[in-house]
Amino acid sequence: MIRLAIVDDHPAIAAAVAWAVADRDDVEVVGRAATIADAIGLIEAAAPEVVLCDIWIEGEAGGLEIVRRYGRAGRPRILVLSGFDQPSFLRAAFELGAAGYLSKAAEVDEILEAVAAVADGESRFPSVTLAALRDAPRRPSGRELEAIRLLARGATNDEIAMGLGISVKTVESHLRRMYGRYGLLSRTELALLAVREGWVGNEA
Repeated sequence: MIRLAIVDDHPAIAAAVAWAVADRDDVEVVGRAATIADAIGLIEAAAPEVVLCDIWIEGEAGGLEIVRRYGRAGRPRILVLSGFDQPSFLRAAFELGAAGYLSKAAEVDEILEAVAAVADGESRFPSVTLAALRDAPRRPSGRELEAIRLLARGATNDEIAMGLGISVKTVESHLRRMYGRYGLLSRTELALLAVREGWVGNEA
């Protein structure tokens, strides 16, 4: 029996998976969580073998925190379920140790097949090459993302520094590093990249 935990702040998706599992004798849903804090509590208390985890929770990519905590340990196995198809999210999940990455457009039977596969030690990622994963933009650090969010709203370096409680020189260093990493020349290009990759602009 595979012990499955579901982490998703969209009740309909969690309910659909739980409903499908009810008629199976090989998978048991041991709990559901809609926040990162509740998810960590559930995982620690219920010890699931597989966690089906949305990537966008509470208005940010909080699902990656679950992958970061448990992915490389391999217990529980983390199967990411996402509405985002940007390569940078896939790359982040892959590098943090997720066991698989599925689209929310997948049929429930496909999701449950992937749950069984990753519980058995397999991985389930889209049919993309490792080269494509390497070419995907590396997701910025948490601090860099905070700076990008402010920048995308039109904040000056002084305002970003004040908002983050750091020096203007540190802000300038963050920006220079990101310009070099992503091959960009301006704040506008950085903001556009962030929106295109889903790093910002999905709060609604």
